[in-house]
Amino acid sequence: MQGRIGRIFSDLFSKLKGKKKFVSCHWLEHGIIFDHANIIRMCCEQSHEGKGRYILDDKFNGIWLDIDKIKSEKEILKLKVRNGQIPSCCKGCQFLKNDYWDDKNYFSHVLLTHWSNCNTRCVYCPAVRDNSLSDENIYNIIPIINQLYDAKMINEDTYFSIAGGEATIYPEFDKLIYHLMTLGIHKINFNTSGIKHSHSIEQAIKDNIGEVVISIDSATAYLYTKIKGTNTFQVVVNNIKRYLEAQQIGEKRVIVKFILIKGYNDNNKELLDWFMLCLKLGVKKLAIDIDIAWFNEFEHGYPNYVLDLILFAKHMAKINNLDLDLYDRASMVYNSYKANKKYRKLFG
Repeated sequence: MQGRIGRIFSDLFSKLKGKKKFVSCHWLEHGIIFDHANIIRMCCEQSHEGKGRYILDDKFNGIWLDIDKIKSEKEILKLKVRNGQIPSCCKGCQFLKNDYWDDKNYFSHVLLTHWSNCNTRCVYCPAVRDNSLSDENIYNIIPIINQLYDAKMINEDTYFSIAGGEATIYPEFDKLIYHLMTLGIHKINFNTSGIKHSHSIEQAIKDNIGEVVISIDSATAYLYTKIKGTNTFQVVVNNIKRYLEAQQIGEKRVIVKFILIKGYNDNNKELLDWFMLCLKLGVKKLAIDIDIAWFNEFEHGYPNYVLDLILFAKHMAKINNLDLDLYDRASMVYNSYKANKKYRKLFG
């Protein structure tokens, strides 16, 4: 209730200041992604009609960031959306919303994914399917972070997400995370295979400034190896335990993820076994998503059993008092059915 009241007052102040609502998103307004292959993007969302991934710079040298160029490109986009011209790449994106967006220049969300190699070969990974995993064109991001910080484009409240490839296998990883901590950054999301334990991730969990997401996608070594292409199931389970031990009482900073993959784990048994494993380990927060290649097959509608699996996951989370996040594609399936009057009775 307090959040709702605060939102009402915030909207009222915005109206009094003469501001108007318009459709945009936090990536359009204040997001930046350092992608691999020397590309800087506006967002990484691609599970919608427009396919997103707008490029701000495709010739970044990894040494010096032309901040004015990035700001100028973002300003052009902002001006368009303020005039109701949503970029074609954003068409159909679930993250667009009508709101009182500010007109300041800063980055509230930074995604670092400027490496593409990994210590797994997941069947659902686009880079594996495209045979594009590589150590080439890797650069040290720390000087760029300093440049953005000195230019006041990021600050202590900036949300950092670290992905890849597999972030923990690169030599600069721990140094990068400790550097972010030194700058006072206190919102860091780590996406990792969980194979290599990271002292900096553990410290961020201990200090309540980081959360780690580990996609295990199964509850047995056999299926894990089949999906991940590496026989490291028990290693990952042990590292999940270590991160959980670092977590303060009452916190939910270790997130175990299940990606639904056609023909591998897309059934109630595998989902239930995964739930039981997470309960046994003491995990308090879970996440569900859908393999992007399979999702792209849903052009003419989502299979009903996919919704059944998502609803089953939500039910299991509820009765076991666990938090469950539906990530991008799972959320789109769920919301699509929820908006359909034909299926409304399934949602209570």
